[in-house]
Amino acid sequence: MKKYYSIGEFSKLTGATQRALRYYDEKNLLKPSRVSETGRRYYEDKDMIPLQQIISLKYLGFTLEDIEPLLKDEKGNLQDSLKFQKKLMIQKQEHLNQVIKALDHAIEITEEGEMSSPVLHFLIHSILNEREHFDWMRDYFPNQIVDHVMEVYEENGLEINKRSTMAIQKIKNLIHTCELDDPELQANIHELVTIVFDLLGKDFDYEKLESIPVEDYLPFFTSPFTEQEERYLQKAMEIYLEQRMN
Repeated sequence: MKKYYSIGEFSKLTGATQRALRYYDEKNLLKPSRVSETGRRYYEDKDMIPLQQIISLKYLGFTLEDIEPLLKDEKGNLQDSLKFQKKLMIQKQEHLNQVIKALDHAIEITEEGEMSSPVLHFLIHSILNEREHFDWMRDYFPNQIVDHVMEVYEENGLEINKRSTMAIQKIKNLIHTCELDDPELQANIHELVTIVFDLLGKDFDYEKLESIPVEDYLPFFTSPFTEQEERYLQKAMEIYLEQRMN
């Protein structure tokens, strides 16, 4: 014989408030197993599984709108539910680790010198989207190149981010006050190019970079430069390449 709990009993048993249970019912997230003729809600033991999922997903930052399709996809027993929640927790943990890494890098780099908000945002955004960047690279670069870049970043990520961020900030500072062929501006462009060459290796066909559609993969690609600065930098880069070819 099935054991039914009134909404009050189910609330005490699970720790969810009666108000929350009524709300989940209204939102079709957790319907009671039985409703009496007078409208009283009754629950069973099996109702604890979706309730536990709702509570866990809310804790992870999911909205109720996000939770509904997840509950429909995740049908199973308690063990399946726990495995599902563990998977989500691991994903959340990985994200938090990247956030901490981004903040650590930003703190250490700002100790080297003042950084503007766009440059810091670019740094943090890049670190938070590292995985997406590497996944994108595999569509356009040989796997051995991507594996090498990932290995180098694993070992020297902070130093690479520090060098590139400081060079970007110096370029951003100089770009409004100097000529395109200014030695200091050209030296910082060279620093960024050197970082890319060191990561990809001398054997890489750099002409392929021009055909890679970075703009199609926003929003996990951002720029620390305004559109005007981008145009100015492009002209400065053309001078840099001309000087290297001569």
